Amino acid sequence: MNGKRVTLNILAPLAGLAVFVAIWYAASAAIGIEIVLPSPTDTFRGFFSLLGQGSFYLAIGHTLGRSLLAFLVAFSLAVLFAILGRLSLFFRKAFRPIAVILRVLPTISVILLVLIWFRSAVAPYVITFLVLFPMLYTTVSDATDTVDKGLLEMTKAYRFSRTKTIFSFYVPQMIPSILTGVAITLSFAVKLTIAAEVLAYTGESMGRFMQQSSAYMETSMLLAWTLAAILLGFLLEGLVLCVRRIVMRRYYGVR
Repeated sequence: MNGKRVTLNILAPLAGLAVFVAIWYAASAAIGIEIVLPSPTDTFRGFFSLLGQGSFYLAIGHTLGRSLLAFLVAFSLAVLFAILGRLSLFFRKAFRPIAVILRVLPTISVILLVLIWFRSAVAPYVITFLVLFPMLYTTVSDATDTVDKGLLEMTKAYRFSRTKTIFSFYVPQMIPSILTGVAITLSFAVKLTIAAEVLAYTGESMGRFMQQSSAYMETSMLLAWTLAAILLGFLLEGLVLCVRRIVMRRYYGVR
């Protein structure tokens, strides 16, 4: 059983990654033009050169900070609005068209409008928030629908306060599905922030270095920064999934 688990969880992903790198090598060799598609060797060489630069860590820190702050604001408001919608049917119906508009609004429209309205240092926060909020609201709102209605009827019968109802009944039943959604959305927040930084040319950011690499036709460095962004997204998603696993084992008895 352990051997099968190792094969599925470790060897299978490594095999898929190896195939991807092999195809990358073959495509790079077939094209034969580094500026179009550098080899994985050139890309990794560029990536490791970045590790020795202080500006690399500064850029990652600023981008990560923007991503996390925008995510936290979007998540907090999503939780608040979803719970208010659960407690008040009128509020939920009234807010639904706004949530739908935000959800179907083209991301490129959001980006272009925000770039007009806000300066480059602020734009990434606003763009990431506006795109993430409807996604998180839907995630949390769907999670509230999974709360046991029988328990809620009991809270009414015993006249529990809304605060006790929320934290003693809603939150424990919502946490598993919310953490799954958070893991996906958090890594997506990094992608959004970087895209906004590229278009806004935000200083001291991963997006700005990517834009500069593209402008100077340094494709290997662009891919190196892309690799850094991928690893950052994997790290954030992995941390949240680890927290979810610990929570599920400790408080829900799920292994």
